[in-house]
Amino acid sequence: MKKLLATVVLALGIFAANAQDISLKAGYTLSDVLVSPEPGNIFTSKNTFHFGIAMNNLQLTDRIGIQPELLYSMQGFKVAGIGNVGMHYLAAPILMKLSMNDELSILVGPQVSYLVNSRLGLVNDLFSISYNGLFKSIDVGIAGGLEYKVTDKMAIGGRYILGLTDVNKDFQLTSNSNFSDYFQIRNTNAQFYVAFGFGGGKKNN
Repeated sequence: MKKLLATVVLALGIFAANAQDISLKAGYTLSDVLVSPEPGNIFTSKNTFHFGIAMNNLQLTDRIGIQPELLYSMQGFKVAGIGNVGMHYLAAPILMKLSMNDELSILVGPQVSYLVNSRLGLVNDLFSISYNGLFKSIDVGIAGGLEYKVTDKMAIGGRYILGLTDVNKDFQLTSNSNFSDYFQIRNTNAQFYVAFGFGGGKKNN
């Protein structure tokens, strides 16, 4: 899976370097986790952000296109009585883009993310330590949302990303049990962004 992600990221990087029509995008992320079984109200959402690039106008038909992206996504969650967990991902969504009209589009597709770093903030983030042993390095999810073209070079959008991978790392608590035997943790986050386009690619119809 790591080799697959590295190949995807390399391909996106090469394509972006040669793309004639790209967007720079950044925005707000409301990040959370789905924990099963849920241990009370211990885990809550966290406010953070994301930024990156998107490749535009890779059209399959007049109304259907592909929009690959490469994002640095800061995610995580809060833990009652402890602090908050920060999870920094390099995310590569590859989205199908369905144009409803000249302005509004639906985007949906898979997203593969690599955990660059994770940190545990204690005592209201007064102390922060790296804690990479707690989560799996690869997270696979599905993303879906809407994008509205304000002008030819500016768009706003929102999407929801549901993690399909149990990112809880399989480390041992005792000789006969692992932490993941008790809890499953999946990432989930909502993103709201602004994108600014560059280049002179073909305009969507």
